[in-house]
Amino acid sequence: MSLSLANLEHLYQLPFNVLIKQAHDVHQHHHTANTIQLCGSLSIKTGHCPEDCAYCPQSVHYKTYVTKEALLDPDDVLKVALYAKTLGVTHFCLGAAWSHVPRGSAFQKVLEIVREVHGTGLQVCCSLGSVSEEQVESLLAAGCTTYNYNLDTSPEFYPKIITTRAFESRYQTLQMIRKSNLKLSCGGILGMGESIADRLKLIYLISQLSPQPEMVPLNALVAIEGTPLGQKSFIDPFEYVRIVAIARIAMPKTIIAMAAGRYKMSLETQALAFFSGANAIYIGERILTTPTPDLNADLNMLTKLGMNVHEYNIDIRQ
Repeated sequence: MSLSLANLEHLYQLPFNVLIKQAHDVHQHHHTANTIQLCGSLSIKTGHCPEDCAYCPQSVHYKTYVTKEALLDPDDVLKVALYAKTLGVTHFCLGAAWSHVPRGSAFQKVLEIVREVHGTGLQVCCSLGSVSEEQVESLLAAGCTTYNYNLDTSPEFYPKIITTRAFESRYQTLQMIRKSNLKLSCGGILGMGESIADRLKLIYLISQLSPQPEMVPLNALVAIEGTPLGQKSFIDPFEYVRIVAIARIAMPKTIIAMAAGRYKMSLETQALAFFSGANAIYIGERILTTPTPDLNADLNMLTKLGMNVHEYNIDIRQ
C-alpha cells in the first residue's frame, strides 16, 4: 500500500533518530543487511543539449567547462565498461546529452554500444532523454535492462528549473517507460532551492508510479559555475539523509542510490544515508560530468563500515 503525501509530511516531521530508525527497519526487512551495489556511468555523448536545465553544465544555453563531444565509438565505451567491472561495478549507466533520443545512424550506434556493454555481463542502464515506445523495445532487445529518466523536482518548482520541457510531458514519458519491460530508474536533484514540500512531492510522485521504480538515484546539486544555480550552497546533510529515509519508507523494495554530489559528503553523512536505506553508490571518475569520490576512499569507507558489495537484480514487477 503506497503512502499518501500527508503520510510523508508526517514522517518528515519526526525526530531525526526516530525517522532514520524507522527507515532502517524497513530497509532491513526488504534488503540484505550491510550491502551496497556499485554503479558506474559514462557520458557517451557530451554537451550541446538543447534543454535549459538550470543545474546542467551540458546545456547549450550556458557557458561552462563542458565542451561538445561526439557520440563515442563502441570500442571506447567497452574499454571503460570492462574497467568498471574490475572495480566491482555491476550496474553501468550510459548517458547522452539529448533532449530526444535520435533516430537513424546515431541510434543504431547506441544500440551497438548497448550490445557491447551487455556482453560484458553488466546490467546496462541508459539515460538518453525522451524516448519512443519503438526505441524502448529496440533498447530492450539490444540488452538494455534499465532506463533512467528523472523527474528532477516537484511540478510546482519545476518551471523555475526547466522551461524547455513541461513537467507533464516528462511524467507521461515515465509512465510509458514503466509500462514497458524495461526496469525503471527515476530520481531527482536535491538542493536547487526547492522547499521541503517540493522534495516530499517529488518522492511522492515517484512512489506513485505503478509499479514503483527499481532504482531511485538521489542527486545532491553540485553547483557549476556558468549555470543559473552556480552559486547555490551544498545541501544540509541532515536534510539529504531525511529524504533518503523518506524514499526508503515510501519505496521499500527499491534500490536507493546515492548519486551526484556524494564526493562533497562526509563519511559520517554517507554512513547515515546507508543506515537510512541507501544501498547503491556510483563509483569511478565521474557521474556523467560531475566528480565522484576517490576510489580508494570509497573502498576504505566500505571496509570501515563493514559493508559488502552485492549485485542487486531487482524487478519489482515480479
